Amino acid sequence: MSAELLHQMIEKLTPFQAYGLIAFVVTVFATPLAAAAARRFGVMDLPDTHLKPHARPTPYLGGAAICLGWAAALSAAMAWGHVELRLMLPIMLGGIAISIIGLVDDVREVPPKWRLLIGTVIIAAVLLSSGTGFRLVDSLLRPMARSTDWWGLAAFGLTPAWLDAQPQRTIITILSVVISVFVVLGAVNSTNLIDGLNGLCTGVTGIISLGFFLLAGYLAAFEYSRTGDPVRLVISIAMFGAAMGFLPLNFYGKIFMGDAGSVLLGYTCGIMILLFAEKGIFRWVIGALMIFALPIFDTALAMFRRWRAGRSIFEGDRSHFYDQLVQRGLSVRQTVLVCYLLAIVFTATGLMVIEVSTRWALLAYLGVCSLTTILAFATGLTTPEEPRRAAKLDAPKPERDADREKD
Repeated sequence: MSAELLHQMIEKLTPFQAYGLIAFVVTVFATPLAAAAARRFGVMDLPDTHLKPHARPTPYLGGAAICLGWAAALSAAMAWGHVELRLMLPIMLGGIAISIIGLVDDVREVPPKWRLLIGTVIIAAVLLSSGTGFRLVDSLLRPMARSTDWWGLAAFGLTPAWLDAQPQRTIITILSVVISVFVVLGAVNSTNLIDGLNGLCTGVTGIISLGFFLLAGYLAAFEYSRTGDPVRLVISIAMFGAAMGFLPLNFYGKIFMGDAGSVLLGYTCGIMILLFAEKGIFRWVIGALMIFALPIFDTALAMFRRWRAGRSIFEGDRSHFYDQLVQRGLSVRQTVLVCYLLAIVFTATGLMVIEVSTRWALLAYLGVCSLTTILAFATGLTTPEEPRRAAKLDAPKPERDADREKD
């Protein structure tokens, strides 16, 4: 990256820092109030012997503070006219609705099928009303159509003219919306699953949102889109500010975000990934997926391990990637810091791949996925939980981490 481009990025990013500050300040002040309200009304996360081995009852409702800070920043951007209302308002209302569903589940449990159904309806409504979900498939097929000889697809008639025909456009748009719904649902599920140690989900999504902010700034430096650039910048920096405002108390286990926070962070990440497909250039989507790689990796690893053990892939366990690090002797804080480092590495990689063409960015992404898979197998991370425990029955047991508390 040239010095001139870096200077242009800084010029584009600077005016939007105020929205991160708004989200940070509102969340910092709202978090202790949320903790007090949780204690007052008995909205506490009670420890158990399996999925919640934290030391003492801990207040929920942290997600409400995150949502308040995030929504305050987005509302300020709309009030000051820095973003297009037609695009931002559905995204903000959808995030608030998703967070409310998570909050209801925190207070009184909602059946998983109803959470999934309501969440799907909300996400679909946001994608359709904002137009965010219309370009994902097109962003993948169009660069392939421009380079059919390289991809070996010329014989199948995949050309830009073929993509622009009305029947194909309709099918591609429908596919884009359907796949986009699954992308956002997958992101929601991934952040929910990684919310397992004090400060883990908050810090990791904070790093991811900063990566999105820098990626959006890179596009804005080229004046990529008058409509999309400000929206991407505001949403990503608002998520960063809200996450950083919540992190101090969450890192030390004073309050948990609950589903109200984890689903909102996942929803925001999923929407950001789709926003990078605005003009049908898939390498921006690849860069965003690379930035979000750690939650994807943990989710894929958990589902594969459960399938390998003959259990339902939706069954909860204590054998996520971060759990295995703790089981291998790292303290909770060391594990969280390792995950922060991995998130930084994935983010830096995602920011680098956008400098190459789409086909090389795609190959780089597939290469990182393959390398990660090989390392997971080589280090025993894919071994099912029960066999691994049985194999360690005779091994010396590490001392219990007295500070272990789980979200």
